Amino acid sequence: MLAVAGKTGPEGDATAMGDRRIILANEMGYCWGVRRALEIIQDAGDVNNPVATIGDVIHNPQVVERLHSKGVDTATSVEEAANRGYKRVAITAHGAGPERKAEAEKFGLELIDTTCPLVTKVQRMANKLAKQGYTVVVYGDYYHPEVKGIMAWSGTSRIYPAKKIADLPWDAPRGSRKEGAKTPPRKVAIVSQTTKNTDEMLRFVAELTALVSPEGGEIRITNTICEPTFERQNALKQLAREADVILAIGGKKSSNTARLAEVGNLMGVPSYHIERAEDIDVAWLEGKDAVGITAGASTPDDVIQSVIDFLVGCGYPAPIGGLRQVDLEATPAY
Repeated sequence: MLAVAGKTGPEGDATAMGDRRIILANEMGYCWGVRRALEIIQDAGDVNNPVATIGDVIHNPQVVERLHSKGVDTATSVEEAANRGYKRVAITAHGAGPERKAEAEKFGLELIDTTCPLVTKVQRMANKLAKQGYTVVVYGDYYHPEVKGIMAWSGTSRIYPAKKIADLPWDAPRGSRKEGAKTPPRKVAIVSQTTKNTDEMLRFVAELTALVSPEGGEIRITNTICEPTFERQNALKQLAREADVILAIGGKKSSNTARLAEVGNLMGVPSYHIERAEDIDVAWLEGKDAVGITAGASTPDDVIQSVIDFLVGCGYPAPIGGLRQVDLEATPAY
């Protein structure tokens, strides 16, 4: 279901306040893993004994700013945190490699782990596949902390991050007789960064399968895109069928928010990745009756509400019922 602003008729169309309306995606905002990470780090926060997260605990600047006043700061490395006098450091929700624990022990610091269990699942899967003799491909952004952690936990040098086939060291299918051809090994496995686009991953898998499968090649596909991510992507696809323009709310570093905006644009609906209401260009709304709102998995409800309030100020009626109620006890399968 989509929450539609204004009085609705029997068909669900807005009637009482004209055609202008705000449509909220059925699934958006904080996911279970982010809520869990924030609960852990907020419980650990202490202004008299602050904890430093190595990187942003989640990719949302408003949340990071608020945590500072509660005794939660950020550092770029364990060594930096130790040099700045912190006694405690934390792994972010995106995870980190096993070296993080060793670094904390080296400097005598307490280590707090907020890694999302759905990310831990991918780390363990990569390690298991490597032990079974597979060369592992991680579908994702090589620079993202989650991908770096997955690669580190795999325990092998036979692992490659990639978002397109050209990122891999192979340029020809198995069995190619072309001079100088670089072909894949016999056993290749794929895992994914948890926040990637499912359709794009499947296209990548099809291309990689064509490289690996000839002449007895074996390919194992493990779709580790997490449940909250594909729920939000599916809700975005439904939103794109109803909206004239889409606002995807989330930190600029948020991979899953960027994917939401990408999917909306691919479906032919102008979609904009914004961090806060102040980022909205009113020109985007010109001639647009139905404004769709979605948000990444690390976007807090009050930031979403501020965007709704901005649109109400622009003459759009507020959504009946407001933001969806969240079952705080619900946990995805992992």
